[in-house]
Amino acid sequence: MVRVNNCYQILDYFCCFGLTWSSKPEVKMIKKKFQKKTFLIIGLGTSGISIYKFLEKQKIKVLCWDDNEEVRRKANIIRILTTEIKKIDFSRIDFIVLSPGISSHVPNEHEAVKKSKKFNCEIISDLDFINFYKSNYTKIGITGTNGKSTTTSCVTHICNNSNKNSVACGNIGKPFTSLKFEKKIKNLVVEASSFQLERLKYTSFNISVLLNISKDHLERHKSMKNYINAKSQIFKNQKKTDFAIISIDNPHTRKIADNFNKNFKSNLIKVSSKKILINGLSITNTDKNIMINNGIENQSFIIKKSNLKSLDGNHNLENIIATYAVCYLLNISNDNFLKHIASFKGLAHRFERIAKLDKILIFNDSKATNLESTKVALSNLKNIFWILGGRAKTGGITGIEKYLKQVKMGFIFGEAKDIFSRQLKKHIKLEKFQDLKLAFERALTIAKKRDEEINILFSPACSSFDQFKNFEERGDYFKLIVKNNLR
Repeated sequence: MVRVNNCYQILDYFCCFGLTWSSKPEVKMIKKKFQKKTFLIIGLGTSGISIYKFLEKQKIKVLCWDDNEEVRRKANIIRILTTEIKKIDFSRIDFIVLSPGISSHVPNEHEAVKKSKKFNCEIISDLDFINFYKSNYTKIGITGTNGKSTTTSCVTHICNNSNKNSVACGNIGKPFTSLKFEKKIKNLVVEASSFQLERLKYTSFNISVLLNISKDHLERHKSMKNYINAKSQIFKNQKKTDFAIISIDNPHTRKIADNFNKNFKSNLIKVSSKKILINGLSITNTDKNIMINNGIENQSFIIKKSNLKSLDGNHNLENIIATYAVCYLLNISNDNFLKHIASFKGLAHRFERIAKLDKILIFNDSKATNLESTKVALSNLKNIFWILGGRAKTGGITGIEKYLKQVKMGFIFGEAKDIFSRQLKKHIKLEKFQDLKLAFERALTIAKKRDEEINILFSPACSSFDQFKNFEERGDYFKLIVKNNLR
């Protein structure tokens, strides 16, 4: 890759990456200054149990608790003993690790949060354990309302196929503390949620990526300002030798980029999938190709859309240019980027085409837990039978009207069926159902009677928690009922 001067002096720092974060073995032990501390874990889900085992293995004092009696019972079976909150001496607790799903905000703050204020205990994120390790790898943090899992997975895939051993962790479903580090790791690729970032105290990322911000999780964060601040935390501990990658296609992220140098220390690289950037990285989109424009080095190259079947749709352009920006900083050649982005298989439950029956195509977009994700799906199809519903989030589907032009009919299920029905009945023909199975079966029955091509799109625009544990379980169930009805 040709080195040229530019206003960010990117490649001067860029050269340091290969020297500072080498492929030396990672960490054998937690940093000494944390070894004599006492930790309290609240919430024994996947992350909490992983942290408990990690600390216990390091012979660090750790207490734990979960409000759910059944969870405590299961924890005891695997020899994790719990201590009631009222029996804990908080004056001896240094760090409290709350499960990401537990609120620390008034009026829903947990009892442990109240105690932490009284006894000056520090509440930290599960991501802070990345900093507690002595490490020699490059730490890459990726966040955004939508696209963060796809971008995290794509970056990891390209790195692993370019002789840069990498591992993905964080909100993608694999806690950092569960990693084995059996291989020499060069890059740690971390998907970071707003729940994790709002409590981040210690960890800093060598490369931080912010994709987009739209209304989501407001029942937790209470306001867009709080939500935006939580997402911005991904940059707060970065140093002058680190990099921030921000997509400016979104008004909230563009504002963060415009004020970046006032608030943060790292080097900003702007990316866009909608306009060419002279001093940034961008995409030009045509019918058959996309062009990657590197304004930093004044070069460009073309990717055939036919080679990007797992990253189809305009919504993936932002993921592609963000992935390229990370690969660029990691010194991955354009040839390797082209070759390995084409072999990326994509993730389940994200605008996933799962079946075809004559003129009927069926898509599983269970990951669309918010309005913005569903807008993207509706924008990419025609002649849509839209299946939606679940537990509505704050704001519901307000603002969906202009995306309904291609929706022929709606099939609503779950807790949200009545409120969504009132919002949509003036715009599209719709029917209501108790559950997802009945909604799909009705959509399929009607679609079979149509002469035109029909796209049955399951894009719920809701959380899954009324009938399912998570969007994965919901998506797997949808695949099962599709399979059973197409036999």
